[in-house]
Amino acid sequence: LEAGFEPYMNVSLMMLMQASQTIVPEDDEELMDFVNQLREAVLEAYTGIIQGLKDGGKTELLGPFIVHIIQFLETLGSDENKDYEVLSKAAGLLGDIASAMGRQAATLLNKPFVNQLLSEAYENGDANTQETCNWAKSVIQQAVQP
Repeated sequence: LEAGFEPYMNVSLMMLMQASQTIVPEDDEELMDFVNQLREAVLEAYTGIIQGLKDGGKTELLGPFIVHIIQFLETLGSDENKDYEVLSKAAGLLGDIASAMGRQAATLLNKPFVNQLLSEAYENGDANTQETCNWAKSVIQQAVQP
């Protein structure tokens, strides 16, 4: 779809924002699993949207939503109930944001949670996750350099 997604973007991102705000009750293991699956789906959707807008040269459309996406990633980073698939997808999304937005997202990507999340994903991930983390760190470093 690339930039052809534009007419559906606001509604889609509003639904993703609502889904990303789901809170995990710590006493319900089944619900924690469901919320982690929901978070994976939200992360995959954000990734697809960002990559499509980048390919279509329309990354400026992310402007009104990027702060929320970063806040969602920050929340995930501090959640002790997240699973490692969520961490892996979150690391990839950070790299995609840096790759798509570059210097426009530098302030947001310079937050302390970014390196913490990438380090945790790297330490707990498989070889693919570790490769994703290395790639994300390199594109983030390029985006935040003056």
